[in-house]
Amino acid sequence: MKKAAAALAVLLGTPLGAQSFEVGLFLGQQQYPSPHGDISPGVTAQASPDNKTVYAARFGYSVVDLGPALFQLTASYQPESKSTVKLTLGGAPVGESELKQSHWSVGAMFNFKAVVAFGAGLEYRSEKLSDGFDSTTYGRPWIRANAGYAIPSPLVKPFFGVEVAFPLTTKSSKVDPSTSAEDVLKATAPKSQFGIYAGIRF
Repeated sequence: MKKAAAALAVLLGTPLGAQSFEVGLFLGQQQYPSPHGDISPGVTAQASPDNKTVYAARFGYSVVDLGPALFQLTASYQPESKSTVKLTLGGAPVGESELKQSHWSVGAMFNFKAVVAFGAGLEYRSEKLSDGFDSTTYGRPWIRANAGYAIPSPLVKPFFGVEVAFPLTTKSSKVDPSTSAEDVLKATAPKSQFGIYAGIRF
């Protein structure tokens, strides 16, 4: 009984004893789909948001840090970004609008520590989308993967690497006059992210 209690105490105390925190910053390109649809027979309207450079702050806490295995709980926030949306009708430019987008997220990440470290994880993102007239919130899961290098250090460990992320669910980019404004906005939500991620672990 005493051995079981001691083992449980060690197990529960491991995350607190490790004191392994991470603070980082993502900087990279965000890509968007182009919603389109026929507004009359043979006439197609399309909205094409430009790719946008975005940044996001991230916090991580290591639940398991044993040997090469590092399992983290994560949270992040991306401030509002603005992307120019080119509008075309039948292939001809007819003007521009603006897409505003931001998000917060929570998730989990597994990292394999080596000379070049690899990581993969899932997160839930709550994305706020607005075109200046309508706005909506789009909650969906994303998958992230990265590869990088941590600089050995006795106190803090700086790291840097590359990262990609993709949503696991998307709205169809095919719209029509009956599609709600909320669903049109969701159809313009980001489809991918590529960039660099750097920070410190302590």
